[in-house]
Amino acid sequence: MEQASAIVNVSEIRASLDEARCGGGVARTTMMNLIVYTNEPEREEWITERVEGIARKYPTRIILLDGTTLGDAMTASVQPQIGGGSQSEIVRFGIEDCAPQTVRSLLDALTIPDVSEVLWWNGSTIGVEQLFEELARFAAPAIVDSSGSSNDLGNLRELIDLADALGSRPPIDLAYLRIRPVQEVLAGFFDDVAHRKNLPSVDRVEIDAGSLAEAVYLRAWLGRVLERTFAGGACALTRAGQVRRVARCVLAGRDCSFEFVFDEPAHCAHVSAAVGKHTLKASLPFVPLDTMSLVEKALLTGRIDPHYRELLDIVAAQLLGEAT
Repeated sequence: MEQASAIVNVSEIRASLDEARCGGGVARTTMMNLIVYTNEPEREEWITERVEGIARKYPTRIILLDGTTLGDAMTASVQPQIGGGSQSEIVRFGIEDCAPQTVRSLLDALTIPDVSEVLWWNGSTIGVEQLFEELARFAAPAIVDSSGSSNDLGNLRELIDLADALGSRPPIDLAYLRIRPVQEVLAGFFDDVAHRKNLPSVDRVEIDAGSLAEAVYLRAWLGRVLERTFAGGACALTRAGQVRRVARCVLAGRDCSFEFVFDEPAHCAHVSAAVGKHTLKASLPFVPLDTMSLVEKALLTGRIDPHYRELLDIVAAQLLGEAT
């Protein structure tokens, strides 16, 4: 902290934030301490816009940790109030090359006591110099996105390792939340007993997705509900279509095939089914979720479905098997 103290006056920042929070002598309720990390310059503006959107909707103390800053190791700027329906505070830190313990000390000094701390991690990798683990240990929840880069499978492996280290509170992966509309289409289609009776014959899946993380999660979920492994020749994962989206899913087996093509602009899933000599074409509603909606869902609920931990274990086993 010696180097930081010459650039960042923590006492002054804290006084400014507390004054904004207690304007007029009345302390305002704060919903959460939101810690946001980014080290991707091309996404910095996108993240800032969405952080300010959260601040306008929910009374929040936001600490934006910028790992892209060049020059001095630490800088800080304070935006004490955000207009709209809530009153929030934002403090920005440039933390390039800062030790994780230094960052943790800053957060301990500036977060509001007895208010939940949430981490939204936007790093190009999850395991950056142990900083993620240092921050995630105090977060309930930690929100990550393993998808969207050429290294999304590497990110998934890092997430699984860190989930094991964090125990009962694994990070919430937006890549998993993102497949929910696809799950709903598949579950809705096979609610029909005429279609469901063919599921025991399904022994192969094909998944096309713009990022492989969503495809891996969907394969794990299908394997769990159908009690299949879908490894080796029983599964084909192809990188195709829009990034962070599942474009197509095929379930096939003895004398049956079900193809689902997800048309996001039309909010429609096009289904082609072939069972023996019979064919069927249908269209089902498909409502994709944008990233900000997923973030808000994770922020507000702080939890994920009860099978998520089990699915992480399935993903870990599948990735380990494919690496050997």
